[in-house]
Amino acid sequence: MNSLVAFVLVFGTIVFFHELGHYGTAKLLGIGVHEFSVGFGPALVSRRWRGTRYSVRIVPLGGFCKLAGMEPVEDEQMGLQPQDPRHFGGRPLWQRTLVILAGPLMNFVQAVVFLALISTATIPVEVVGLEQGGPAARAGVQPGDVIVAIDGRAVAETGDVNRWVTQSQGRPIEVRLLRDGEPVELSIRPEAQRDGITRIGVQIVGGSAGVPWWRALPEGAARTWEMTRALVVGIWSMITHRAPVDVAGPVGIFQVVSQSAERGWLSLLTLAALLNVNLGLLNLLPIPALDGGWLLFLGLEGVRGKPLAPEQQGWVQVIGFAFLMALMLFATYQDILRLFHPFAE
Repeated sequence: MNSLVAFVLVFGTIVFFHELGHYGTAKLLGIGVHEFSVGFGPALVSRRWRGTRYSVRIVPLGGFCKLAGMEPVEDEQMGLQPQDPRHFGGRPLWQRTLVILAGPLMNFVQAVVFLALISTATIPVEVVGLEQGGPAARAGVQPGDVIVAIDGRAVAETGDVNRWVTQSQGRPIEVRLLRDGEPVELSIRPEAQRDGITRIGVQIVGGSAGVPWWRALPEGAARTWEMTRALVVGIWSMITHRAPVDVAGPVGIFQVVSQSAERGWLSLLTLAALLNVNLGLLNLLPIPALDGGWLLFLGLEGVRGKPLAPEQQGWVQVIGFAFLMALMLFATYQDILRLFHPFAE
């Protein structure tokens, strides 16, 4: 898959469904939506239907959702008053909280779905490395070859290879491979190493059978939980300075997506799940200008019994936006350093 297409598809889908979470929940609760857009920039197609403008814009990276009561310019143009039942600010606290939470929750739902799909896939045993001058290398095995069978027995996992090579006791084994989709038959004579174990000198990965479809969603949820827990630990380690601050900006994300696309759809789906969890967690941080910032405002309103004044919210949002821009610049700077690091050595 083309790197740019993969980047647009992955990043665009992640942001689109995040905004779809806000939009869908607002609509279900009867909160007005001024506009729901796919993409950014000038509109290519735009149509108003049932009080909402739906548009497709020129830059296909995600989209946005403008809620009634949260967009002063659009509110004024539409003549929307605070007492209007469609106004976000006039709704009960729990409804507003649900609308804000729906975006990050959609990211976690996407991660569960992607990891569930991955869990149903059968991953073949693939050669990723060879011992120089070893039996497999001499016989003609190459990195990227998929081991299909040994002596007529189908290989389902890495343990099959290790077990049958050991059982051969040094006699030649007939190995069936797939190389670029084409079958290859090779005869390899395993050799006993100094530790007494018989080997053919390959480094292999993969070899997992997919789970049945009815176990896929629980498996996807479990993997999403483990991924989330690992990311929380990593973020906390950076905050407490037990690990170096390591963030990726647009350039870094593009590079990682490109590399994953080259490895195949399983790798790309895994990365998409990881990015979804990242975005979901990031948006839950109590930083103004993020969903977590709005949740912080709503929490303060619940404690105080009244919302912060619009002027106060505005200043805090500006500070939060400035912080995010500084973080983005720092991440992009790190991307550039990584990009040119080989030339600096």
